[in-house]
Amino acid sequence: MVTSSKTAGRKTADALIGTGIGLISGILIETDKTNDVTVILYDNTAASGTIVFKALCPGTQDTRLFSFNFPIRTTTGIYADVTGTGAAYTVYTV
Repeated sequence: MVTSSKTAGRKTADALIGTGIGLISGILIETDKTNDVTVILYDNTAASGTIVFKALCPGTQDTRLFSFNFPIRTTTGIYADVTGTGAAYTVYTV
């Protein structure tokens, strides 16, 4: 991740990460070590529209980190949709 990345903090539910133009430099997904976690990031202010990132972290893993050398650009906003019992995630932006 870029050293100047910032975050809206650790989330455990669907959340609006930011509005307007954004750059996603990474995402950390956490499980409860039992249940699978899926995180979908939308270029929107709600869980609809253009999907810019989607990942599954198996419940057998504790965490999964995705770091993007070339940040994912959004124009409308960044909305995170998470599913899975005990799920948590942190989105890093530039």
